[in-house]
Amino acid sequence: MSSNKTKRKVLFHRFFNIYGGGTSGGQIKVRDSFEHIRQSDEFTPRVYFNSKTKWFDNPGNVWRPYKDSSDEIQHWKPENGDILFFAGVDWMIFDEKERDNPPVPVLNIAHPRHTRAGDKRNKYLHHPAIRITKSTLSKKILDHYGVNGPVYVIPDAIDPDDFPEPNPAPDIDILIVGLKNPVVARQIYKSLNWLNRFRRDKLNIHVQLPPKLPTRSDFLNLVNRAKMVVYLPLEKKFGAEGFYLPALEGMFMEKLVVCPFAVGNVDFCIHGETCIMPKYNVISMLNGIRSALAMSAAERSKMISNGKKITENHLIHTERQSLLNLLDQVDDIWSQKDLFQGKK
Repeated sequence: MSSNKTKRKVLFHRFFNIYGGGTSGGQIKVRDSFEHIRQSDEFTPRVYFNSKTKWFDNPGNVWRPYKDSSDEIQHWKPENGDILFFAGVDWMIFDEKERDNPPVPVLNIAHPRHTRAGDKRNKYLHHPAIRITKSTLSKKILDHYGVNGPVYVIPDAIDPDDFPEPNPAPDIDILIVGLKNPVVARQIYKSLNWLNRFRRDKLNIHVQLPPKLPTRSDFLNLVNRAKMVVYLPLEKKFGAEGFYLPALEGMFMEKLVVCPFAVGNVDFCIHGETCIMPKYNVISMLNGIRSALAMSAAERSKMISNGKKITENHLIHTERQSLLNLLDQVDDIWSQKDLFQGKK
């Protein structure tokens, strides 16, 4: 592997100012991209933390290990030959003129919810960039909307090394993951507990509500305790999900998954095969859970097996190679001015 001095820099810009900053799924996946690039022979990643960033004593912040390290740069000053990797509101580092005509190529993670007029990231879709999105349906939505630049699909992935050892004796019968929809989560939890009164064999039902657990490992350990996991992603009215990794994580840990359609999960959540996909309302979710409880051991085993198998399409080495392949093509893509609107 060649020395870092000869490698081309890929610059990341990160900003967060709340206690939970640096802990979200989006932050984790941007960090994963940073680590993927570190594995390259041709590129090296560097991160700039915006001066408005606030650091809290938060163990779940995945960017803390890079603070005051050789990976951090103290000044944002892209040079010829650099590549920028943007996600979320990273465009804020540029003034309007630079956004309209970036000085170097820009890779930009984008999700369907960014196309909503009320989304704070919507205005950035009109600036030229090579877009990365997470599912085939997400690409169709972004293409139809008319983002400024080509859109490439690099699905999110999981690293098997991140997961706890399989749990041979899970103690939670039904886990409701309700961080993104606590109102509906409480309603489902309350209804299940009421129905539980009439069961001879009582179910151990658990609901996860805000605030989130301190670290991702804490969350994965909670899921590992469950037999069935009911996931409540972002609803469509809030823009839905870019991918929704938690449901895939449940499949990897061989849980029986109940998860409604959330746009980004379309490539791995397949109703009746890898999971149960009820409509996104309380009654349908409850009926989906009842269906799951009524499954025979053979049906349950088959669905769990199918879910586990589909995770093989979303392992970390595939994500890494797809990103590095795209980086290899950046100059060729960026030079094709017909792919971008108004780019000089």
